[in-house]
Order: sequence, then C-alpha cells, then structure tokens
Amino acid sequence: MDTEKVYTTSLRLYKSRPVHHQAYRYLKEYNKDIFKTKDDFIAEAIVYFAKYLQQEEEVQQMKLLNTLLENQKEQFCKIVKEAVSKAQEEAFEKRGVLEKAVQGELSDGGTIAEDREKEEACMEKDLRFAEFYGAFEE
Repeated sequence: MDTEKVYTTSLRLYKSRPVHHQAYRYLKEYNKDIFKTKDDFIAEAIVYFAKYLQQEEEVQQMKLLNTLLENQKEQFCKIVKEAVSKAQEEAFEKRGVLEKAVQGELSDGGTIAEDREKEEACMEKDLRFAEFYGAFEE
C-alpha cells in the first residue's frame, strides 16, 4: 500500500447530529463480504449518491423541458395551420391559372372537372391534416 498513491481526507461524524449518528451506525455495520474496507464502502456510497443526484437533476430538467414543449404546442399548431392554409391558397391560385390556360385549348370540360375533383380531394386531406394538429390544442 505504500507504493499506491493515496488521497487523504478526514471524515468527522459528530454525535450530536442525527444524520452523522446514523451514518456512523451504517459504517460500523457495513457488509464486509461486499466491501473489503470502510474506505471502499465510503467511496462506493459517495459515487452512488452522486450518480443519484445527477439523475434527479436530469429528471427535473426533463420535466422542465416537457413543460416548455407543452407551452409551445399552441404556437406549433398555429404555425402548421398557417402553413397548410398558405399551401392551399397557392394551390388554388395555380389551379385558376391552369384552368384559364387549359380552357382556351380544350373544348371538353370533363377533364377539368375531373382535375378539380382530384384537387378538392387533396384539399380535403390537407384540411384533415390541419384538424389533426388542431386536436392537440384542445
């Protein structure tokens, strides 16, 4: 043991403090089959407790993050709805331009009606998509 590099610390447990008394009792009764020395027991206890505190801190941070995300949910839904509405408006504008161009070339309006039905079906899908995200607001 003389060749090992050793950290030297002092551990004082006061009889007048209940937590110190309890720690002393545990230190006297530690499992010698698991830990060879009191030093090993104390070192393992410190590492275990430090990891526990770190996990508790991470849990608190996750709770805070979830709270922030819940607060941002309304804004996210609003942005999605605006994006879908804007995409629909652009699609209607393009459809209007295409209809005018095609009307001059085609004498048969059946294909335009079919295209309009397909576009309306797509628009219905977009509206359902927006409603799906709108359900999160409630």
